[in-house]
Amino acid sequence: MTTAARTQQVFRGAISDGDLRLLRVFRTVVENGGFTAAEVALNKSKSAISLDIGHLEQRMGTKLCVRGRAGFRLTDEGQIVYLASLQLFNDVEKFRDRVATAVKALTGRVSLLLVDNLVSVAAGPMTRAIAEFVRRHPKVEITMESATPAGVEQGILEGEADLGVSVVPREIASIEMIPLFREELRLYCSRGHELAQRGLAGLTPDEVRQHRLVMPGVTEDPGFGAVVAGFPKDAKASNIDCRILLVLSGAFLGFLPPHFADPWIESGELVEVMPEHFRTENTFYVMFKKSTRQSAAGSAFLSILLSHFEKAKRMEVTKLGQLV
Repeated sequence: MTTAARTQQVFRGAISDGDLRLLRVFRTVVENGGFTAAEVALNKSKSAISLDIGHLEQRMGTKLCVRGRAGFRLTDEGQIVYLASLQLFNDVEKFRDRVATAVKALTGRVSLLLVDNLVSVAAGPMTRAIAEFVRRHPKVEITMESATPAGVEQGILEGEADLGVSVVPREIASIEMIPLFREELRLYCSRGHELAQRGLAGLTPDEVRQHRLVMPGVTEDPGFGAVVAGFPKDAKASNIDCRILLVLSGAFLGFLPPHFADPWIESGELVEVMPEHFRTENTFYVMFKKSTRQSAAGSAFLSILLSHFEKAKRMEVTKLGQLV
């Protein structure tokens, strides 16, 4: 390419879609600390990322970063471009929200990270919320992914999703958490476990605590900590499917939601262990990053989600009242 041709491509103030794409790649590289770490986030090879950054540097007419054996770092010009890109994308979101408000039709996208197996406990209010949101805002693109509790937390902190739903019992200063619902957990063993073989009648809590327990991925809740204290903790599974497989093996005890364990209880493959003693709860939260301004689409989805879970909670209270 000649010097004249290169000069024609240098940024002169007009921002194209191609510029926005390159800036998004640049921002992801910076926020991941280099090309290698950004490969997964961008789903691109290091060579493709390097080519994009090279094109952006050519477009900006300056070197934006230094990469090599010493690691990755921004140049002074790269720092300026990075900070300016953050402001640019924020302004783009504001523009989209204002236009959407003006024409009474939301556009853009809303992204959600949901803890694994949420469908087994909250399919009703979750699906009703999705249905209402799509009916009211058909032009908004919805992206949903599942993750472990730690993955949901990390995704919210790193800005990968607008909203997350997960079990996160400990407070995190930079994340806003709103309780959605509580889930009961009880202790189970398989019919082949030593406790089931010897018979559960007459067992004491201390005898039960001599047997190995599958720990869930999130254990910081003080109430749960007190219930599992004293158990040998020789296995851990953040996903409930993995947890029940370990319990069904006959080698471990495990805490499971009753509604999830019921099919195996009915078939005789699982046995509940001392329900009067070994029982606890999880709290599920909807969460979002405090420092990030919610988009109009994200705010709308959050409002609808909270409304449907509140309705579900009221219905549950009504049912309990009718049973009493």
